Amino acid sequence: MLTLILFAATLLHADNRKSVKTVPPTYPAIAVKMRIEGTVKMDVTIEADGSVSDVKVVSGHQLLAAAATEAVKKWRYEPGDAKSTQSVALEFKLPS
Repeated sequence: MLTLILFAATLLHADNRKSVKTVPPTYPAIAVKMRIEGTVKMDVTIEADGSVSDVKVVSGHQLLAAAATEAVKKWRYEPGDAKSTQSVALEFKLPS
């Protein structure tokens, strides 16, 4: 059983691959109207080919989280040897 857990941990390890394509989030209209700002923190699963396969929101305002998730799903990273995870934070700031 312990071997299986260690094997799973090696398949999905933390990494710091560079993004090669980013898509900015669309600020939700309701969040603009309500003047909501903040940071959405996510754990992103990156496939070996650099595509994003899963995004889990760790923290952030619920009205901003969906927009952040949709944007990050369109990102591309440098290819790697295996699937990995990386933390990402997107900041939403209203223009002054």
